[in-house]
Amino acid sequence: MNALILLSILLSAALGIARGADLAFGTDAVTGLCTVGSVWWRYAALGAVVLAAVLIGRHCAGKAETVRSRQPLAGVLAFAGAVCFLAAAGAQLAVGLSATSSFVRSILECICAVWLSTLGRCWLTPSGGLYLAVAGSLLFYWNVLMRFMENSSSWHRVAPTAAVWQALAALLLLSSLARALYLPKPENGRTLCAAGLAALCLCLCWELPHAAVLAVGAAADPALLPELFAALALCCVGALGGVCAAACARRPE
Repeated sequence: MNALILLSILLSAALGIARGADLAFGTDAVTGLCTVGSVWWRYAALGAVVLAAVLIGRHCAGKAETVRSRQPLAGVLAFAGAVCFLAAAGAQLAVGLSATSSFVRSILECICAVWLSTLGRCWLTPSGGLYLAVAGSLLFYWNVLMRFMENSSSWHRVAPTAAVWQALAALLLLSSLARALYLPKPENGRTLCAAGLAALCLCLCWELPHAAVLAVGAAADPALLPELFAALALCCVGALGGVCAAACARRPE
């Protein structure tokens, strides 16, 4: 593996550990208001690691067409993400739809699951066409919109603000992957590698501690299951980004 890619992964892992400690000792997991230290330290660490991931990805990018070859690990992660999205939609229906937005999100989660399962099943020669790839990305357009509509977020609430960045990172990753698979262009490698590392940082390393908190809460409150499965699905998307970034990175000479 490229040394710079490995450095980005290690920085993202360190950020995830710090986020876990923050949730355990210094941050209200519901409101996102920091009770220990300045909120700006959180943004500084998050911004620095994401910026490093993007710069490293663009610097180390090779040919994006490598993701068209056999990728067993990426296929497993795509299937896992599809299962989690389906579980999130099913759990939402089971606990009840609180609003029309919840119904729309459940439908889009199912569509995204179909797209991810298509990738997992046919990674060698992805089928389903570009239209399915675009439809599978609509979930994250919707998530960005709903984050702004449902959360009275401010810069002093780290978690809701970071959630918008997570949705944007997932959207950028899936759109970059769709371009690499269906619209081959020379610049796709840099975009996919940068998007993959950013998604690894935001969607996996940053989200995994939150998923752990939700798992503990869901044991006592089943109403948290839709959010838990959605968080696990986001983690799968982030891990998929890391695999794709490693696959299309330029090998050291």
